[in-house]
Amino acid sequence: MGLNGSEVDRLASIPLFKSLREPSLTTLLKSTSIKHFPARTPLFTEGDRANTLCTLMQGSIELFSEHHDRHSTFAVIRTISPLMLSAIGSNVYPVSARTLARSDVLLVPLHVIHQLIDIDPAFACTVTYELASELRNLMQDFKSHRLRTSVERLAEWMIRSDQETGGTGAFVIPHDKCTLASYLGMEPESLSRNLASLAEAGVSVRGRQISLTDSTALARIARITDIPLAPE
Repeated sequence: MGLNGSEVDRLASIPLFKSLREPSLTTLLKSTSIKHFPARTPLFTEGDRANTLCTLMQGSIELFSEHHDRHSTFAVIRTISPLMLSAIGSNVYPVSARTLARSDVLLVPLHVIHQLIDIDPAFACTVTYELASELRNLMQDFKSHRLRTSVERLAEWMIRSDQETGGTGAFVIPHDKCTLASYLGMEPESLSRNLASLAEAGVSVRGRQISLTDSTALARIARITDIPLAPE
């Protein structure tokens, strides 16, 4: 194990580890590695004993759960962030994870994370804030799924995706439509119908390319008021 010079620089870009100083940083570097995974590679399985903290460095990862023939996507991670940091408490993975695209993943043995929490107060504080952020994101998705209709969830996802990519009114679905449907809690057929129904709100779809021409109308359908919209 261990990282080379350029990989150490990449590690420094991860918010979870930015606060580490010697000797905690040396402890981390000695036991950490970055691995490259092809698309559709399983990283861990729900219910398995957690022995590694995975952090996405580059690429795209799906967090999901399966029960018999049902599949539900809880999150699609595309930013530099740890995957299910909450596993440090139970030592069990609460969901499964797999890559959606070729991805670089930082791997840290979980016992090292526990050691750093015990000896480094600044790191323990950072972990607390990361866990709070993880919970907040999960709660936001949970509320959206419980309180919004399927077309409202789709409209909200479009508004937020447009804002995250610069608010230009044009963006590309970053993964296949089946994954999007699973994340939004609907069948692929329902996703197609909902996409078509949003045409009256200025939404046009060509493959995975989405164009929005009336953000105000779309926000009205989504029933959201907390996202600043570009002037019409």
